[in-house]
Amino acid sequence: MENLKKRRLIVAFLLSFGFPGLGQIYNGQLRKGIFYLVGFLLACIIFSFLLFKFYGLIFYLIIILGFFLFILIDSLLGAIKLKAIALKSYNKWYIYLIIFLLSSVVIRPLLGWTIRNNIVRAYKTPASSMEPTLLVGDCLVADTKIYKSEKPKRGDIIIFEFPKDPSKDFIKRVIATEGEKVEIIRNKIYINDQLMDDPWGHFRRPRSSIEDYPPVKVPPDCLFVMGDNRDNSQDSRFWGFVNIKKVKGKALYLYWANNKNRIGMEIK
Repeated sequence: MENLKKRRLIVAFLLSFGFPGLGQIYNGQLRKGIFYLVGFLLACIIFSFLLFKFYGLIFYLIIILGFFLFILIDSLLGAIKLKAIALKSYNKWYIYLIIFLLSSVVIRPLLGWTIRNNIVRAYKTPASSMEPTLLVGDCLVADTKIYKSEKPKRGDIIIFEFPKDPSKDFIKRVIATEGEKVEIIRNKIYINDQLMDDPWGHFRRPRSSIEDYPPVKVPPDCLFVMGDNRDNSQDSRFWGFVNIKKVKGKALYLYWANNKNRIGMEIK
């Protein structure tokens, strides 16, 4: 007669909570556990296309959390139904620990890296240089995929590595692209000697020490960027151009803000 070992609900719960599918493996359901484990990871990636819109983000969270809860409940029901099982070769505490550590150290970081660098990434606005478009404390989602197939355009709000300190990310608006001549006269922007329509520029003072900027031509593969808060923005007027290769993404929408009326707002 086989030696049966009781399955504890709390252990099944904690293992499933630690990583989906691990509770099923604890219950002796190896195939189901692997199916849920792989299925959960694939769901996180497959449904990530929803993250490009705010309501898609809500739907994405519902799908992923719903699947997670389903797997969690299934592991509890399995422990209740099975009560006790004949231990398999993989029903060892160190096997559970190895799977948990692999998920924590390898799988989850790799999944997060894939989504952040190839789909979308979350950022928080730390300063007022983009007011009134972006306020201090606004949390936004940026598309990190778009500029892998196209170049930034005038008007895009981009996130990029600060040229003077690559450890910092800046967010500004594209004003001029490669090959264009840009000049600022009395806070009016001229592109190739033509007055640019500038609905984004915000000035708090009637006159500023930086209201003029001499004509310059944007080098190849570079951008001239400015903050919407023109009186209080460290941008291309002070430190030069942004290399396109250093652009990380395009701002899409706010997923959180101190002003709750701004949550879900599309960034333009």
